[in-house]
Parts: sequence; C-alpha cells; structure tokens
Amino acid sequence: MICGKATIWAFGGMLMTMVAIGLGSVACQGEGGQVKLQITLQPQKVLHRLDEKIYGHFLEHIYHSVHGGLWGEMIWNRSFEEVPSGRGIWRVEGNELVQEAIEPGVRLTFGDPNWSDYELSLEAQKLGGNEGFLVFFRVKSERDYYWLNIGGWGNTATAVERSIENRRRVISSFRPIRVEQGQWYKIRVRCEGRRIQAWLNEELILDFNDDENAHLTGKVGVGTWLTRAKFRNIKVTTLDGTVLFEGLPEIPKHSTARHWQGFGEGEVYITRENPLNSDRCQFIGVQKGEAGIRQSPLYIRANEVYRGSIWVRGEAPNGLTVRLKDGDRVIAEQRLPAPTTEWREYQIEFKPAETAENATIEIAAIAPAKVWVDQVSLMSESSIKVGGFRPDLLEAVKALRPPAIRWPGGCFASAYRWKDGIGPQHKRQVYPRHLWDDLEVNAFGTDEFIRLCRIVGAEPIIVINIGTRAWNGPDANEDEFLQDAMDWVEYCNGPATSKWGSVRAANGHPEPYNVKFWEIDNETWHMGPEPYAEAVKKFATALKKVDPTIKIIACGSGGLGWGDLRWNRIVIERCAEFIDYLSLHHYEWNPNGYDNGPYAFERFIRETQKIIANSRNPNIKLFISEWNLQTTDWRTGLYAGGLLNVFERCGDVVEIASPALFMRHWFSGLTPRGDREWDNAFINFDHKTWFPAPNYVVMKLWRDHFAPYLIATEGETKPLNAVATKSEDGKTIYFKAVNPTQQVVEVELVVEGDNIVKNASMQLIAPTSLFARNTLEEPKQVRPEPSNVQVDGRTVRFSLPAYSAGVVTINLP
Repeated sequence: MICGKATIWAFGGMLMTMVAIGLGSVACQGEGGQVKLQITLQPQKVLHRLDEKIYGHFLEHIYHSVHGGLWGEMIWNRSFEEVPSGRGIWRVEGNELVQEAIEPGVRLTFGDPNWSDYELSLEAQKLGGNEGFLVFFRVKSERDYYWLNIGGWGNTATAVERSIENRRRVISSFRPIRVEQGQWYKIRVRCEGRRIQAWLNEELILDFNDDENAHLTGKVGVGTWLTRAKFRNIKVTTLDGTVLFEGLPEIPKHSTARHWQGFGEGEVYITRENPLNSDRCQFIGVQKGEAGIRQSPLYIRANEVYRGSIWVRGEAPNGLTVRLKDGDRVIAEQRLPAPTTEWREYQIEFKPAETAENATIEIAAIAPAKVWVDQVSLMSESSIKVGGFRPDLLEAVKALRPPAIRWPGGCFASAYRWKDGIGPQHKRQVYPRHLWDDLEVNAFGTDEFIRLCRIVGAEPIIVINIGTRAWNGPDANEDEFLQDAMDWVEYCNGPATSKWGSVRAANGHPEPYNVKFWEIDNETWHMGPEPYAEAVKKFATALKKVDPTIKIIACGSGGLGWGDLRWNRIVIERCAEFIDYLSLHHYEWNPNGYDNGPYAFERFIRETQKIIANSRNPNIKLFISEWNLQTTDWRTGLYAGGLLNVFERCGDVVEIASPALFMRHWFSGLTPRGDREWDNAFINFDHKTWFPAPNYVVMKLWRDHFAPYLIATEGETKPLNAVATKSEDGKTIYFKAVNPTQQVVEVELVVEGDNIVKNASMQLIAPTSLFARNTLEEPKQVRPEPSNVQVDGRTVRFSLPAYSAGVVTINLP
C-alpha cells in the first residue's frame, strides 16, 4: 500500500484514491475497503468563536408535547373543549336534531348499509360557524362515502364529494351557493344507479353520473364542517315512495369530550350552557344509581400523593364521587359534597397504596343529580415539587442542557393569544384552533415557560403572532395584534409599576423576566417577502419602544425546497437595520439524506451569509430555528451530528439553532394506517416513560463536548463530516466526527505544536444498522459507549466503524 497526500473521490458508489507522494495529511485506501486519514489539528489557529446557543431547542405545543406531556397535569382536555374528530356534539330539541361543535368533518350516519336507490330529504339551518351543511349518502364506512357539501370551501360553493379509503375528491361541478345563518333550507338528494341529483329549496342544482368506481349502496347521514347547525324532517324513501326512514336518528347515549368516556344509565353530554371558561363543559344527569365520566390511562404510583380539583355546579343532594381505579378495582376514592347552583371548586387528594400503570379516574354523580363539570385537574406531588413539570421529562430536557429554548411555535405561534395563558388556571381560555392532534387548554403559558427556562438554564426565545389572516381569520386587525405584542414585551420585561408588569407581579412574579429574543411570527411565506418586511419594520419599531434592549428575529426562508434565497434577499434588503437575526428552517424530508443533506444546507447558509455581508447590516446572524431529518432511526443521529458540525463550521454567522420536534407523545398524531406524522422527535414518551431518539443521543454527546473555539485542521477529512474545537483554556481539544459511509475509517490525529498529548478518550455511537432505533421497551439500543484510542506523543489513533458518530477528547498538559 502506498500512502501519501491524498484526495478520495467517489464514482458510481466506488471509492477511488488519487495519491500524491509527500508529507502532511493523508487519506488512503486501505486493505478490506478501509479508509485511512491523517489529519493535523492546529489549536493555535482559531477560525472563530462558537456560541453555545447552536445547541438550543424548540418547544412547540405539538402532539401533546406539553398538554399531556412535559407539563405535569395528568388530565387531558381538562376543560372539555376538544371534541372527538367527526363525532360532534349532538342533542335532540323537540323535533330538531342539533349539532353544536365547530369542528371539521362532523357526521352522524344512520340507516341500512344495503340501501341502494333512494331519496333523502331534510331541512337544515345554520346556527353559526364558517360553512354550511354536509348531507351524507351511500355511506359504506367511515372511509367510503359520498357527501353533498352545501356552502363549503369557506361558504363559497356547493358540490358532491366522494371518499374512497379516506381520500376525498370532488366528482360534480361546483355551484356558487353559500348558506345564510338562521334560514331553513330544504335539501333533497336522489341516487339511482350511478346517477346522482341534488335539489336545494326545490331547485335542481346538480345532476350527473358518477364513474365506474361508484359504489351503489350505503347508509345516509347529516353533518357539518366548522359549523353549528340543526336538522329536521329527515326522510328516506325508495324511488317508488316506500318510506325507509322518517324522523330523527338515534344519537349516542353518551356524548363526551375527547379523551373522556361516559358511563352509567343517565345522560352525559357536552354542552355550551354556561361553562366556567371558554366554550364548553360536561353535563351529567342521572335518576337512578350513578352516571359520570372517566379518563384513562393514568400512571399512578404507590404512596405518591396526587392533588387536584374539580369545578362543579348544579343539583346533586347526595354529592359526587371521584375515584381512581385499576381495572374494576377502586384504589382511591373521595366523596364531594352537594354542589351549589354556582360554579365552585372542590379540592381532591389521593394517596393510593398500590401502583397502577393504566389507572382510570372516574367522576360520578349520585342520583338524583343534574350537574355540570368543568376544569378537572390532577397532578402528582412529585410534579408540584419541580414546578409543575413531569419529573422524568423535565430531567430529559435538563440532560440536554439547552442554552436557549424557542416557544410557543412554530405554526402554533401564528394563532397564539398569550393573554389566554396567564393568570389563574380556571380563567384561562382555550387555544383558538385544533392543531397537531390537540386543542391546547393553555395550562402552560408565559409564566410556566419562563419557569422552565430558569430551571434548565435556558435563554427564552419568544415567537409573536402578528395577526396574519391566514391564521387568525379574515377579520384579523394588525393593530390589535401589534398592541398585543407590545403588551407581551411589557409583561415580560416591564417594571412591576407598568401596566402589564403589574399584571405579571399580581401573578406572582414581581421581577422582570428580561426576555431578550423576540421572533416576528413563523413561516410567514404565504404573505410574500415584501409585505412581511413591512410588518417586521412596524413590529420591530414598536417592540423596541417598549424595551430598546431586545433582539429582533425575522423569518427567513426554509431553503432547499421551502422557499429560496429570493425571500432572504428581499427581507434583508428591506429591513436589515431593523433586525438582529434571520431565522431559517431546514428539514431533510428524505431519511436517506443523512449524508449529503448537511452539506447542501451548509452551502445555503453560506449563500445567505453573502447576502447579509452586502446588506446595510452585515452584523445580522442566523438562527436555524427548525431543523431535522424525518425519521427516528439511526439515520437521524448521523444527520444530527453532521448538521451540528455544519453549525460549528458556520459559527461565524450561525449563532442560534433549535431542532424540531423536541418532544411528542408516542401515540399522538397517528395516521389511519398507524404511521406517525412528523416522526422525528428527540424525546418520545407515553404516560409512563420515555425514550431518546438517535438525534437526542447524538446531540447530547455533542453538547456535552462543546468547546467555544473552532480550530483549523489540515488535511482531507472526508468521507467524515468532522470538526475540531478547543476549550477556553486551550487544554482540551474535541474532535467530533460522523462516518456516514459503509466503510471503516481509520483516523490518525496529529496535534500541531510542542505539546505532547497527556491522554485521550473516545465516546462512540455505532449501531449495527442504519435502521437501529430506541423504543419505549428498549430505550438504550442506540447509545454512546467508550471506544479504544491509542496515544503516541502528539498522535492519537482510533477507528470509526461504518455508520457511526463519535467524539474524541484530547487532553493537553
């Protein structure tokens, strides 16, 4: 074998080596497909200083990361605001069927699945909301059906849609028909073979033949989309007039909020009748025995104290019972006194003597009773002692030592109203829309976020809502949102004598939070760069009037398919002097981009840096505020290590970074096939435990070996993605490397200078497969382990196996 100064090239997957005889660094093709590298570390040549905030994180309210996750509240949907998808809130009033939920795709289907040719007639009235009515016919299953969508598409059009395997498409022409609130509409649908006809107020509006994929039998139904409505005079007949159905369909015996179930012989339903806060509460009525609501699973530990409360009003002379059960066995129980007609909070406390991994909490009204329930809360003493957080998840966050945390979104920020999330818990209002498999009840708001940051030692970064109409509705007033943002800065940073500083003080926090970083909304690409730049100037000017010391972050593009340099160029050209940071997003959607993806984004960063350098404010830094690879197998670990190395190499312009997703409930956001939406979270958990994905494992290893100075290296580092850094005192060097190839790489590091290496060690992550992963059952399959290094004077030798990542620590005298 000949070794010399070399460059390695890859052609068609075959590694080729071009060798030039000489001294210095070496990259050689060894026996057995091994690659040998000789790299000189130059600790005296500092390229730039690194900011530890490149190891920041991003906490978004997504897939129950907070509600049902990091925040220690054990009750999901505690204020009964979220209703089950598609189920709605149904009740019968006289001869009318009323649906009260403003949710997408609400439906109530009934009849015989074998009905074929028939006519369905009914009357419908809109009570409120954004659209009109859904009339279902030929319903084979929840995934296969037809509906007549009257006043759909933002109440602009009417058409028939067909769903096959939950894939819905329009199969008729569109009619420009909208639905007015408070008016009764007569609706009739006729199915005859493949021919479908529809009438509205006795006028034929649609008449067409479906294609050969038509299914010709099925039940009927009524529903809504983001609308409240009522229905009457429902009738189904054969084409010769024989009545198949007439009247009102049977509604579910128990209508409960999502994550709750009803039990007993009484009436249990969600209602808008005088809730304690927001829009809904839960009604329980019973004349014999008991009836109520329950939720599971809860992880209950033996001899742990659990404290909470429940708000109740109504009549129940025999009171209510709140109990914890393990299966059918009661493990803790508390009787509540008879409620009054006004809302009142009742404290609950349990100390069960045994552990139940999948416990149930039940709230039962004892007959005779008519009560309304709202704001159910339960938290362990262990959570209360650590500030209200779930202890194991808090420790998982603390272990990463995040120097900064971005919050509350992401998309979540674009509709977030911060004032709904402060003050007493029972007065907080619900988030205005269902998003990411959740309807946030705002138990975790500004004060709780700052508390988290203080506990884990992170700098808070707050993303404000500028009131875009895409997220806040067509009537959104920018000036209202501008004032809201100014009030938020004052709440966080103003003295206790200021208007909103006094509110903060009244909430128990007299000292200002001094939040430094404020981001002007999130992914505002739908606005266009020119209008967004104007918004940045307006908001930045106003916010700095409240606190001139804050730093302003503007939205950049996503890069590599999510926007382009044009956005960055226009925003920087128009408002460079108003901002301190440009926020970029980068998601590698192809899980096999773990190798080249980081380098592609590195080029994008450098192109954006050129735009900044030629702007009126060349001091702008980059904040990579969202990044990740779309998988939770080992490929995301390789990608994380490679991209973190990019951030260190680009540390002269990249000052802050934070990946997404940070946390998610493992069983939230499942598709109908059981796949996970956005399966890339660092911290994955259920109600009992958690596991770190490979990106967490690598980022923790890199963070634990952070040093503030990037030093020069001489010689070819590829096929490794590698960087070298040194400590503040210069006595420790870290070499962080990712080997994204299937070859073993033998590395020889030579420390330039007179110092002899005192000692060296290595932490290596080397699973046997690209598809290795951690799970709830096996959380340590992907983990760092010590690996061999050899020290000889100024030389350190080690091996990086195929598809591995590791950190070598070199200590100098």
